[in-house]
Amino acid sequence: MDYTILVNKENLLPQDYEPEELVEIHEPMGCKLDKAYVNRLNKEAYTAFKEMQSAALKEGYEIFIDSSYRTYDYQEKIFNDIVRRKGMAHALKFVAPAGGSEHQTGLAIDIIFRRNGEMIEDQKEEDPEIQWLFANAYKYGYILRFPKGKESITGVGFEPWHFRYIGKALSEKLFASDLTLEEYYLS
Repeated sequence: MDYTILVNKENLLPQDYEPEELVEIHEPMGCKLDKAYVNRLNKEAYTAFKEMQSAALKEGYEIFIDSSYRTYDYQEKIFNDIVRRKGMAHALKFVAPAGGSEHQTGLAIDIIFRRNGEMIEDQKEEDPEIQWLFANAYKYGYILRFPKGKESITGVGFEPWHFRYIGKALSEKLFASDLTLEEYYLS
């Protein structure tokens, strides 16, 4: 599998694209649009996440995967629900259309965390768990996919909870150079 695949609004996956080597994740999750949603992730990406999760726990942070692999059809449902609730402009800024979501690769995760026994679904940049991820995710092959100040490059609003597995070598390179995946492909 190509862990560096670029998926965005300009680089769409076909409707029938399904990644190989997905493993089922049994982690606490937040509310889901589809109650039958099953959290799955690429096997290597999940192994790396478990290492990252363990390291975070040693620092006192309980992080979990709230959302991972999504089919084309499930992403379409999410997009349409956001359009219905918040309008097309909001959806286009914060939600990938079907085929344009990295979640379809099985390599993207949305993070949720537990603090003082309570699951926190409204992640903010200043949350210590998110700050820990910003500083450490690259060590495990993950990048913050949609960083603040890079919205015009990624085409997506800042999402402090959305991380993408790209492998350790590339994640270290992008972290050190402060590049997004789009910038890496353009360089």
